[in-house]
Amino acid sequence: MKNILTIFKKEWDRVIKDKRLVITVMLLPGLMIFMIYSFIGVAIDNMYNGTITNIAIVNPTQEFTDIYQASEDSSILNVIAINPSEVSDFTSKIDSGEWDLVIIFSDNINTYDGNGDKPTVNIYSNPNEMNSSSASSRFITYLSQYQQMLSFDFYGDTSFFNFVLDGTPIDSNQITGSLISSMLPMLVIMFLFSGAMSIGPESIAGEKERNTISTLLITPVKRSEIALGKILSLSVLSLLSAISSFIGILFSLPKLLNLDDASAAIYTVSDYLMILFLLFSTVFVIVGVISILSAFSKSVKEATTLIMPFYIITILVSITSMFSSNAQTNYVMYLIPIYNTVQSMSAILSFDSNSIYYLIISIVANLGYLTLFVFILNRMFNSEKIMFSK
Repeated sequence: MKNILTIFKKEWDRVIKDKRLVITVMLLPGLMIFMIYSFIGVAIDNMYNGTITNIAIVNPTQEFTDIYQASEDSSILNVIAINPSEVSDFTSKIDSGEWDLVIIFSDNINTYDGNGDKPTVNIYSNPNEMNSSSASSRFITYLSQYQQMLSFDFYGDTSFFNFVLDGTPIDSNQITGSLISSMLPMLVIMFLFSGAMSIGPESIAGEKERNTISTLLITPVKRSEIALGKILSLSVLSLLSAISSFIGILFSLPKLLNLDDASAAIYTVSDYLMILFLLFSTVFVIVGVISILSAFSKSVKEATTLIMPFYIITILVSITSMFSSNAQTNYVMYLIPIYNTVQSMSAILSFDSNSIYYLIISIVANLGYLTLFVFILNRMFNSEKIMFSK
């Protein structure tokens, strides 16, 4: 155990004493994620909530005005009444993106008595402009309500039944958890792998490239201890990078998803501890793969090249959290590395009642893969052909 800790300290000092690596691996991921995601969230919020919607209406009625004013924010709504002769001018403005919507009520909209042609409502918008398209969708809904109101006034009560809405009460925490669980696992896994990839190749392939690996191998330390010490140190350092990313994402999600700042408070200490244990076991798998590829390589550049396909596969697997509303229920699937982490984290974040079982299976599976990787790395360290290849 003493020799393992010595190797651990050697790798730890290599990173900690390099200020650039400390900033790159431990501080920068979380800070960059927080800044980028917060900026995106604020930009999206301003795009949808800060833009004034311009609407021109021919023959506006008070009843219709009351309907849309009950739902629209008057501070970002500019509605004007125009004459039929002005319609062509405003439709041209809509085509050029200078205006958003024109609504044309026929003259008999409130005087129709059932004889002759029915009143018409024409809507002109530009589907190529986001604000115009959004305004059109909203006001079509208001017009539908207006139509029902006029129909009731004209025909009386024509309903055959009344709606009684019932069901499970809305759980705001469940909704927020579902949103977070669809994004957070993918992002954490990506940054977990990128953090390990930034320091892993240098640990073994870098020493082979600088010819310092031979000095380490001739010391009276078992090569299995060297392998375990390197994996353990790289895992802890990668976990610190993952925690930094996790914190950055957690604090930026309220702004990104337009949630209130208390969204992170929906999770308990036990939830965070389960995620931490899950990430730690996952780091072992990622670092194990990177260490084996690094030991097989002759240089840091070659190691990075070999690792890249695995990084792409990891990204593809982590994306699965975005296309599923619930965690995988088949326990066997939690034996698959990386995929088990994505699904377990989704279960924890979405308050799945079986999340503790998924977590246990995933951690046990990941520790099993760690044992296999240490065995393989030990065999590679005992191979002079591999460790001293040029």
